[in-house]
Amino acid sequence: MSQSDYLAPDAEEALDVQDDLGPLSQFRHGAQDRRLLELARLDAGLAANVDFDDKPWGLLYRALIDSLYASPDDFQLIYPAQPWDWKRTQAGFISGAQFDFCATVPQWSAIAAFVSSGDTVHQAYQQCLNVAQTQTEYPSLRRHLIDAEDELVAATNQYTLAATSAASVHATRGGEDAPSFSQWLGSRDGRPYQNRIVAAEVPMNQAQAHYAALVAQCDHAELGAAQRRCGDEAHRVRLADLDLLRMPKVPDWRIAEHAEHWTERARRGEAPAGVTLGFSNREAPYDFSQTWAGRQNKVRRLFWQLRIDDRWERIDEFEYDHQLELSLDFRAIDRIAIAPGDWYDGDFARSLIDGPFAHGYSAFGDERSQAVFGEKGFFGLVKRSMYVGYKPSFAIRTTTSTFRRFGYPFQAATGLRIGPFTFEAEGGSRAAGWCADPATRTFTGTTTSEVPMIIGVGVGELPNA
Repeated sequence: MSQSDYLAPDAEEALDVQDDLGPLSQFRHGAQDRRLLELARLDAGLAANVDFDDKPWGLLYRALIDSLYASPDDFQLIYPAQPWDWKRTQAGFISGAQFDFCATVPQWSAIAAFVSSGDTVHQAYQQCLNVAQTQTEYPSLRRHLIDAEDELVAATNQYTLAATSAASVHATRGGEDAPSFSQWLGSRDGRPYQNRIVAAEVPMNQAQAHYAALVAQCDHAELGAAQRRCGDEAHRVRLADLDLLRMPKVPDWRIAEHAEHWTERARRGEAPAGVTLGFSNREAPYDFSQTWAGRQNKVRRLFWQLRIDDRWERIDEFEYDHQLELSLDFRAIDRIAIAPGDWYDGDFARSLIDGPFAHGYSAFGDERSQAVFGEKGFFGLVKRSMYVGYKPSFAIRTTTSTFRRFGYPFQAATGLRIGPFTFEAEGGSRAAGWCADPATRTFTGTTTSEVPMIIGVGVGELPNA
């Protein structure tokens, strides 16, 4: 369909698009509510631990940015630290775990839980393109656009409902070693939800393609090009997991180096050098107003835990030892770049910082419009890099009384948690070579795991990222 197929505008066909808002988009207008619900689920798991102190999380955050040469302007500490064991895939494929980590929008917090089932950057970007203002002098084309947008919103709402329902179930069934969201969709429990998502995604993609074809006929050539680029199958890949082959293709994400290659370099001592960092409980709390998130964080996980007989237990002694000193040493630390594939047009996204947007939307919102960007918007953050660490060791120096009380539990441990980090002691702490030295009142050890861990991300704020 070309512009020549439409009649020229006249007074009788003039449209008042300001009054024709159509159905409400659950994705765009429900983004903040979904994030708050996500936090509420995390809070529910700590009902019995309301008395613990967030202070060590802030101290660790400061130690990390000082030692990693990271900046509070974009660094986010994530918990729990994620295993970086993504399998290398052939061209045209991506592992479910890699896709979930790269594509999921970060939480708006300097320290945040990793939730693999959150909103995705590509859907948020697509919705941003959908509310960018289109211009045409042809009333008939404008009518077709309004009808197509209504159909697209209705189809997207069905997909959002299916995805949100699946995410809710995934959150309630997660455990210590729970798979990521996409991996779970391929499991026996998740397959019915995968089927519902696929059934809703197909008509949504069809409606999106129809709407994008109409946008391409409008006066905004750059918007039409961005729409075509975003929906181009050439920029999409298959999920490599065998149980997910029925899923439609997903937008590609790129990382600067594969996990297997980097791990081999780290084992040979060829990866970037490690770092030593630490803090004392005597230090003052960290001022989170200095971070990009701009406010005090509420961390939803205990900082000190010990695993005995396959059960994680709280370490009260460390929480209340005001003389405690912690030192962490990583054999290798690196910052690995993350970038969306060619489906994303960063230059065009940055050009939208001042709009214009369709009626009812504005760049950062006000009392009369929904925000597109920022904390209250639906297109706010993206991961630009990740910080990975290999073979961490710990040294915890305590008071004499703490050392005596904690000595026996330490000997029986098979794992230790320090903030986001899990130290594995395969076969028990003694078999792993962990040591409790009464002369220095220090507990030391190195994880037995050979898998690197993702300890944080570099966050980009949109649209400037």
